[in-house]
Amino acid sequence: MAETKPSVSAVIPAYFEEKTIASVVSRCLPFVDEVLVVNDGSTDDTSINARNAGARVIENSQNMGVLKTIRRGMREAKGDIIVTLDADGQHDPTEIPILIQPILDGKADLVMGARPSFPYWSEWFLTWLTSLRVPVKDAATGFRAIKQEIAAEMNVYGECTCGTFVIEAARLGARVASVPISIREREGPRRIQTRHFRQFFIVLRDVMRFW
Repeated sequence: MAETKPSVSAVIPAYFEEKTIASVVSRCLPFVDEVLVVNDGSTDDTSINARNAGARVIENSQNMGVLKTIRRGMREAKGDIIVTLDADGQHDPTEIPILIQPILDGKADLVMGARPSFPYWSEWFLTWLTSLRVPVKDAATGFRAIKQEIAAEMNVYGECTCGTFVIEAARLGARVASVPISIREREGPRRIQTRHFRQFFIVLRDVMRFW
């Protein structure tokens, strides 16, 4: 009997992304078994456009922030492998097969998509700090694939996911791998940059207490 291929869910946290969400959903669909959009309190057409494009949509009753939104998405997802990506179109869904391959090969439990460069020095520094304990090339990326059984146990804490996501997964026994990805920078300011200063102290604490 042929071995059953693991199912894959794409989890997309979305906050006022009505202009890009339909395109992201439709581009994900050929590579996954479900697309789950978690609308984090948006009052525009984010949910409608995502649903019309073929996504399953769940709603936060109010804006909960990206950490709680990702955590909810990972727990609601039905796939054996969960891929997270941003709703603004900066990640290329055609790279999902590359991202999940180390998991399919039995070589990793968490795969981080490593961008060709860091848009901010703080992301580079958080990655360097994280790599003192966990081998990772980009600890600040939002494009990642993780086994469902690991994701289900995660609290997803901190000011953002930079560094803490990798460290928490590794503490739960996840083998971490990185694969190169491409990136298209979103227009306008990045929303989480101001959190990196506080995130540094959280990651530093985790690195010191890792063992």
